[in-house]
Amino acid sequence: MECPQEIKELMKTLYGFSPSESQVMTVLCEEDSLRVEEMAEILDKDRSTVQRYVSKLRAAGLIKRNSVTKEKGKGRYYVYHIDKEKMKEKIRNKLDSWKKEKEEELEKI
Repeated sequence: MECPQEIKELMKTLYGFSPSESQVMTVLCEEDSLRVEEMAEILDKDRSTVQRYVSKLRAAGLIKRNSVTKEKGKGRYYVYHIDKEKMKEKIRNKLDSWKKEKEEELEKI
């Protein structure tokens, strides 16, 4: 499932996300789960830059991180994914809150 352009616009309006941060959301909507390195390759961005985007998205509660143990228990790595239903619910709640806030501001005019 691809995230529509409107989601990118909502991300900018509601969360202040940059187009690049929204691109991470789009990539994760299209894939089941990815490592930061994989997202960086897909987006043709530096790994540390993508890690910052991912951290911001996690802080907003829009993406999840799972720990994966490497074969034979030698180390681990993280994969990131989106629970699309929870993401939609969070965005709806944020949108409702944003709308109420803007309506209150409008009434002050």
